[in-house]
Amino acid sequence: MATADPGPGPTQTTQAKPACAVTFGCSTLLGRHLAAALASSGRWSTVAVLDPSPPAAEQPAAPLAHFAVDLSDPAAALAPVLAGVVAVFHVDPTSSAATACSDGSSFLYLHSLAAEGTRRLLAACRASGVRRVVYTGSTDVVTDGALDVISADEDSVSYPEQFGNGVSELRAQVEMMVLSVDGNGGMRTCVLCPSNLFGPGDSSVTRFIAGYARSPLCKFITGSGGNMSDFTYVENVSHANICAEQALCSNAASVAGKPFFITNDEPIKTWEFMSCMLEAMGCQRPRINLPSKMLLFAAWFSNMIHHGLCLQMSYAPLLYPDTLYFLAHTRTFNTSKARRLLGYNPIVSLKDGIMRTAGSILELPDNLDLSRKQGSCVSSKADKLLGGGIAADILLWRDEKKTFSYVTLLFLLFYWFLLSDRTFVSSSAKILLVISLALYIHGVLPSQVYGLTVEKVTPDYFEVSHSALRNPIIRLASLWNGGIHKLRVIAEGDDWSTFLKA
Repeated sequence: MATADPGPGPTQTTQAKPACAVTFGCSTLLGRHLAAALASSGRWSTVAVLDPSPPAAEQPAAPLAHFAVDLSDPAAALAPVLAGVVAVFHVDPTSSAATACSDGSSFLYLHSLAAEGTRRLLAACRASGVRRVVYTGSTDVVTDGALDVISADEDSVSYPEQFGNGVSELRAQVEMMVLSVDGNGGMRTCVLCPSNLFGPGDSSVTRFIAGYARSPLCKFITGSGGNMSDFTYVENVSHANICAEQALCSNAASVAGKPFFITNDEPIKTWEFMSCMLEAMGCQRPRINLPSKMLLFAAWFSNMIHHGLCLQMSYAPLLYPDTLYFLAHTRTFNTSKARRLLGYNPIVSLKDGIMRTAGSILELPDNLDLSRKQGSCVSSKADKLLGGGIAADILLWRDEKKTFSYVTLLFLLFYWFLLSDRTFVSSSAKILLVISLALYIHGVLPSQVYGLTVEKVTPDYFEVSHSALRNPIIRLASLWNGGIHKLRVIAEGDDWSTFLKA
């Protein structure tokens, strides 16, 4: 007997959708945003989040499914979690663990998590029949220390002969591992390399800038300050992952086994980005330039002392050579390949990304330890007593450059008039003589000196207008007349209030 077709009910529709998995979907910035984007896309029946860290309280329950899986554990049961999964989004594991792994013993855990964990994950993917794997690493694997990288594409750069740090070398190993398994057992893979990933809740770039703001050299710019960098907002990287997985479905022959650079396609001066974030944290922009070679020498010397004395190295932002290279050199990348083959286009502009990230800084749990910095921006009693104007800014050292200039000028005047054993008249005459000599030399100089333009001072500059001369005279006459009037009132003895004030 034929039975009536009940129709595609909710259960059947849900079961018809495939399932996917995201690694480190709770402990990393990209993992959290990518898991949320996949869950809201409506394409997947289940989004399995593989992360030993517990999920956030505000994380929606469906279709997200959290699995407490530690990839560093050789006994981790990956096969039951990956059963029925057709696509795996593997997030760079060093982004969550590198901040906590600054000593040698912790680096062993980072290696087991990144290299060994990725090897176990790929083996489990082949065994479980996973069809597509998208790994997100970093452009740090192709940057070579002191060399500038200007609008580089995937074919013009390669891995350096020697990596600047162990984390970059681990990322390169994971990247090569993912690309090498492409085609094994019908599994297709590709790699995304974002540049300087940032976003709300960021624990990498934002905390690095916060550490710089707390450092003794927070008022200084490393190098000339004109170097450019590509910064990538996290939602754009999540979007690139979705585009890459879809491209592996429809155009696997052109996409599989290849890396792709992902950026916002809006290169910006590194120190302009840093300054925007510092202002959002309530700190001043750095304005004084320091030679990068001098800081590099200090960094190498500090590292040598630490290693020579067998001290635990503290990776302070300005005492780490790789950080100085980043702050002083250009690193921009070309995303035309990702646009052409993946269909990637940034969905959030750099300006909006900076504003969203800056707005979330004060909402971080520990507030980045910047309460003291932000509290310094509140008007103090001394500021109110000094009037809160230019005098307060100078006396309270708010602008070190301006305060130093005024203090130096006052010291020179004090020495010239009081400590030089000259009379006031002779000192003034010598100052006028020096000014006259400087004006004469400036007047006889040509308009071009070794290619530099000399701006001439025209005679009109020394002319005083009638109104400018008349106003002080009128004010002086008014003060004189007012003083005479007060003296007359006091002499007549009729105004005791004025007499007591005098």
